[in-house]
Amino acid sequence: MFKGEFHRLTTEDGLELHGILARPRRRTRTAVLHVHGWDGNFYENRFIDHAARVCLKHNLGFFTANNRGHDYLADILRTDRGERKFEYVQLGGVHESMADCLLDIRACVRFLESQGFGRIILQGHSHGATKVAWYLYRAKDKRVSGLILLSPSDDLGFIRRGLGKRFPEALDFARYHVRNRRPRKLMPEDMFQYPVSAATFLDAFGPDSIALMFNMSRTDRLRFPELATISVPVLVAVGTVDESFIGDSHDYVRNIKACLTSAPTVSTSVISDAPHNFLGHETRLARVLDRWLGRLKQSV
Repeated sequence: MFKGEFHRLTTEDGLELHGILARPRRRTRTAVLHVHGWDGNFYENRFIDHAARVCLKHNLGFFTANNRGHDYLADILRTDRGERKFEYVQLGGVHESMADCLLDIRACVRFLESQGFGRIILQGHSHGATKVAWYLYRAKDKRVSGLILLSPSDDLGFIRRGLGKRFPEALDFARYHVRNRRPRKLMPEDMFQYPVSAATFLDAFGPDSIALMFNMSRTDRLRFPELATISVPVLVAVGTVDESFIGDSHDYVRNIKACLTSAPTVSTSVISDAPHNFLGHETRLARVLDRWLGRLKQSV
């Protein structure tokens, strides 16, 4: 495990998030910000340790933090600006809205800037990859100098494959409860393998979902304008044992690369036998990150 400082930070809507910052020995203005996936958290995946050590080797800071969608259910402290009022809000992956990632990532970037890191490399895993790409598309943040997409998910393709002809039924179930003011109603277990509310299911799999950004199976979209706007160097890494997208791993990353038409460079890596979270293959992923960060430092 890497050594780091524990920090609390507050989003614009008053939610308190927690994370760990690792600082290199020599002063630097660049840090990698890691964003975890759906129902995840900032510490559980073992590749985090390896990614942090690679960053420190390259004299980069590394910050990993929970977002409001961490774990399945999470009681998150919310305060007003003067901290005169306190309350707990039950969120977590069960009740998350993906668009709120803008608030969470903005708070992390603002925190890093307060710590002297004015240049940010965004790194996202799974749903986190969608979030960092969406943040860059929406925020147009000039402080971001690179983008790392680890196991980006084709959520729409994945759920359509799983539900088959029942997919419209699941969407109708979610819409019905949202319309009738029961957005926190849980989806039936036979419609989704993890606990998730009707509102979050609709948010993740509806026709306007942010998750369409990586719908490389083309089940719901043919064009990907968000990816086309990304104008920083990009790394895409996936494993070959990954249930979060459809088809061949090499084809998947080639399709993503083809959509990143404005990125000055796009590097891709397919790690044989690695699962979605790279468990057991963390060292191989670390080598990929090591090479890419080394090249990125030379180019800026």
